[in-house]
Amino acid sequence: MRVVNQKTCDAIASELQANFDRQRLEDGNVILVIDDIHKEFRKFLINMKIQSISKFELMKLAQQFDDEEDREKVLRIIHDEFRREYASVIK
Repeated sequence: MRVVNQKTCDAIASELQANFDRQRLEDGNVILVIDDIHKEFRKFLINMKIQSISKFELMKLAQQFDDEEDREKVLRIIHDEFRREYASVIK
């Protein structure tokens, strides 16, 4: 997913509000994993207490773990989250 215009950003915000309870959003407990996001729209989402991180940033983060087992754990958690997200879309 690429967020490069306001329409896409609004659609994401609407979708998140429909799928997460208000308290979770207000507490800032939602992180959106995306391919690319324009700086302006990242700030828009941050103001809504929605954090975003790119797949590239996740991979870069995983590379910082020296222990291979720790790196695999991080990547396994990311994989499980993606799988759960895609499965919910398909249902």
